[in-house]
This record gives sequence, C-alpha cells and structure tokens, in this order.
Amino acid sequence: MTTPTPPPPPDGYGAMPPAPNLQGGWPPNENSFGTGAPPPPEKPHNPWPIVIGLGAIAGVLIIGVIITAGIVILRGEEDPTGGPGPVTVTATPTTSPDPSFAAPAPGGLAADLFEGDWRFKLGDVSMNATYVASQDYPDCGPIASAALDRKGCRYAAMGIHDAEGGKLRMLRVIYVFDSEAKATTAAESVEETDFDLPTGSLIEDDVIGKWVAKDSSKAVVVGFVTAQKGVSETTVDDYLHYGTADIAGALIFMDL
Repeated sequence: MTTPTPPPPPDGYGAMPPAPNLQGGWPPNENSFGTGAPPPPEKPHNPWPIVIGLGAIAGVLIIGVIITAGIVILRGEEDPTGGPGPVTVTATPTTSPDPSFAAPAPGGLAADLFEGDWRFKLGDVSMNATYVASQDYPDCGPIASAALDRKGCRYAAMGIHDAEGGKLRMLRVIYVFDSEAKATTAAESVEETDFDLPTGSLIEDDVIGKWVAKDSSKAVVVGFVTAQKGVSETTVDDYLHYGTADIAGALIFMDL
C-alpha cells in the first residue's frame, strides 16, 4: 500500500516531517476503510512571528495525525484475516448433518474449528473435505470413557468431514484438560477404549480405519479416519496426519 503524500506546506511553515514508519499490528483490528478529514485551509500571512510559529506547528501536527490515521486504516484493510492457523471454512455445508448431532454453540470450539468445509494447503500438499457435522460438549462424559474423565478431561468438541467422493470420513475430537501436563500424560497413555464415539461418526462398510492422538496446549486432539474400498492407505494416512496436525496447530494459539 502506498503511503499518501501530504501537500507541500505554505511558505514560512517549515519542512514537513516524514510520514511515521508504522509496523502493522497482528492480528489487525481495523476492518473498515475510511479517509481522514482534509487538512486545514492555508491561513493568510500574519506579520507576527510568534503567531506564525504556533500556526506552523499546529498545521504540521494536524496533517501528521491525518496521515497516521490513514496509514493505520489502510494497513488494517490489507489483511483483515491475519489470524493463526490454516483452517478455512465456508458459510454453508454441502452435506446435511446427521439429525442426532446438535448445532455447534456460537463461539465454541466446534464452530471455530470444525464448522464448514475443510481446505488445507501446505507446500505441494492440498486436501479438501466436506463438512458433515460438529458439536460441543460441556463435559467429556458423552464422548469419552470414565478413565479419560479421571485423567482430568473437562470438556470436548468434535467435527466430521467426508472426502474422496464420500468414501472417506475424517473425525477429529478435541479433549480439553485442566493443564498442559495432564493433556500430555493423557495423549501418551490414551487407548482406543477411552473413546465413546457418536453413532455415524465413522464411515459404514469401512475396510481401513486408523486413529492418532496429539497433545496441544491443554488439549488432546484425536483423529480417526475410516475409508471404504477404493481408497488407498496412503490417502488415509495423509488425511489422518494433516487433519489432526491442523487442529493441533490451531489450538496452540487459543485460550483454553
């Protein structure tokens, strides 16, 4: 974005100071575009030196404030979505969710991380999956065993996406714990019997099924990928690895 150049000052007002070198804040907090008010009109020549000096200082300060405001607004408009994490969602899911799944709570982990189609790109790797359903759980009981509860699980969220023409289903569950230490311990000791997965969260007639657990901040992200005949094991591994790591990476920047 080019910094606007202020008009030259009238004679006797002194040289204009350079525009401030602002560093763009992260994430940006400006989402609208606007311009500042025009600079004050030139005052007629006044023979009193003191009045001229004060007028020059005031003119420089006012123009500097206008330029500064313009730069901040423009820089904020350049990147209004500069937040961490590679997760991208769309507004409307293309697959109807199972009626047994409730809509995610506004502002919850399900809405923030799972709702909408999943689009992932990292270098030469590009993956897409269609949104099916997502849900927040105020406690871990409905989606975890008592053993996971005893390890300090506080609440959970899950999201389901389909790929490969509906032959592959990716389920990712977030279990949030009291502390990072408890999350790390749980990730290292978790077993398949610790999960109580919702009906329909795994694909029917699957011939391949894999899962993995990763700790991230105070959470454990567990990824499950099931696939039907015709989907390669390499494809299953890719969705399992990148899908789980994507959510784990986003949680690092969130206040759990």
